[in-house]
Amino acid sequence: MSRYKSEQTAYSSLKKKYVPLWRLDTNTMTVTHFNADTQTEESKTYHTDFIRYHLHYSDSHYPDRLRRLVNDGKLVQYLDDMELKVGEAISRQVELWKQTNSCYQKAVITGDAEKILGLENCFVYLAGEAVFECMVYI
Repeated sequence: MSRYKSEQTAYSSLKKKYVPLWRLDTNTMTVTHFNADTQTEESKTYHTDFIRYHLHYSDSHYPDRLRRLVNDGKLVQYLDDMELKVGEAISRQVELWKQTNSCYQKAVITGDAEKILGLENCFVYLAGEAVFECMVYI
């Protein structure tokens, strides 16, 4: 996949050249910020599937949006917000299914831990599919 670099640069005394203030590597899902004041690089790597899918989808369908977020230095905020909202949406849906699914409720009453875990995993997967369609592939 692609690497995005901000148009804004700052001089790195360590590298002896101008470096971009912000970089995105969509392969490693890493956003790197060069702090010109401290002359250090700070990196944040994302690990969730939905961030990976969203970055790769955006890279192929909306590269200008990614470029703008990198240039404006707002990509970390954008991805953090997405991670929070998608995670909350999946959790809300899973909780709804736990409350309304009769098989799950019977498993809880009988204490069938294996069935409970299996159904919870199934709920997470199903919720993820629905949420990805609405929130990730945009």
